[in-house]
Amino acid sequence: MHVFWARGYDGTSLCDLMDAMEISKSSLYETFGSKHELFLESLDHYSDNVIGLLAVKLAAAESPRAAIAASLRLVLDEEPHADKPQGCFLGRCAVDIGGRDLAAATRIASGVEQMIEAFHDTVARAQALGEIPADRDARALARYLVSSLNGLRVMAEAKADRDALEDVVRLTLAALD
Repeated sequence: MHVFWARGYDGTSLCDLMDAMEISKSSLYETFGSKHELFLESLDHYSDNVIGLLAVKLAAAESPRAAIAASLRLVLDEEPHADKPQGCFLGRCAVDIGGRDLAAATRIASGVEQMIEAFHDTVARAQALGEIPADRDARALARYLVSSLNGLRVMAEAKADRDALEDVVRLTLAALD
C-alpha cells in the first residue's frame, strides 16, 4: 500500500512491489493475481485499517466534538516519515486513477463514504449531547468535515505554514457552531 501511496499506480513497477514485499514475481502473481488486484487490495486495506481506526477513535471519544477537533488537528502535528507517505491514500488514488478505473473508483468511493459515515455518527452523537446544534444537517456536516480534512492534508503536503492550517481547522470547527 505504501508503495502505491508514494508513487501512484502508474509510477509503481512490479519490481517496486516485489522489493517492498520481499517476494518473487511468481509469488506476487500467485498471491495477488496481478498488480491491479494488489492495488485493489491495498485500497481495501486502507479503508479497513486506516479509516476503520479513525471510526473507532471517533466512536470511543467521550466528547464527540473534541474528537472531531483532534482528528483535524492531527494533520497539523503529523511529521513526515520516509516510510509513510503524506496525504490521504484514497485522495491520491482518486486523482491518480479513479477516473479511468471503475473497480478502483468504486473502492475509493466506498472508503470515502465510510469516512463520511464515521463523521456522521460522531456529529449525531455530538448533537445528542448538545455539543453541536441539533438543527444542523449531520450528513452535510460530515461531508464538509471529510472535505476539510482532505484539503488540510493536501495543504500540509504542499508545505502550507502552520498558521494557514490552523486557520482552516478553526473555520472548519466554527461550521459546527
